[in-house]
Amino acid sequence: MRDTTSVVIATDVLALRGLDRGELVLDTGLSYDGTAPVCVHVVKRERRYSFDDGGGAAEAAGIDPPRGFPRRLRLGPEREVNVNGRGVVSLPGFERSSDAWLLELPQLVAQGSVALYEALLELE
Repeated sequence: MRDTTSVVIATDVLALRGLDRGELVLDTGLSYDGTAPVCVHVVKRERRYSFDDGGGAAEAAGIDPPRGFPRRLRLGPEREVNVNGRGVVSLPGFERSSDAWLLELPQLVAQGSVALYEALLELE
């Protein structure tokens, strides 16, 4: 039997709840420069979710994070997002998480993506 990935048209991540595998791209309503939308890619594989910006911040800024750039960006006193060496902002999620937390994760990634974009522009 072959594994298949479901493609779902949805406005939030909860559409993936009942699926073993699936993917979404969410328009977060934020933008990098007033025109380029901040989108968050969501992938679900069994009980794990992956949320990321697909490198959108680095692409919009036209610069990759330099060596030594922090691998985490703080979003206020209690939240932070991961940043890899290619400038992809991400967070993990899990099936056992509450609906409220799963709905917050794409917004955190989007906010982190905008913060990375602004930080990269300051480096130029």
